[in-house]
Amino acid sequence: MCRPEALEALFAGSLLGDVETTSMEIPTLFASFEQYWTPFLDGQGPAPAYLMSLDERERARLQGEVRRRIPIAADGSISLIARAWAVRGTRR
Repeated sequence: MCRPEALEALFAGSLLGDVETTSMEIPTLFASFEQYWTPFLDGQGPAPAYLMSLDERERARLQGEVRRRIPIAADGSISLIARAWAVRGTRR
């Protein structure tokens, strides 16, 4: 459901007409990598559940890889764009 086409098809298949999708983008700032990473450790949701299914060694390896790939500013902060999809339609 992370693709607008899939959401649009789902809504159109639910007897809705004039279905439109749009993205909502929200700038998201984390003060540090730890602030970014900590929510993944609570086990709630698909990504945290997957992370918690890994053993300690695999989890540490993944954490290191994410840290290596994520854009961390010189001050340690991380600036990302959070995206959500909105769908609307009219009842036929």
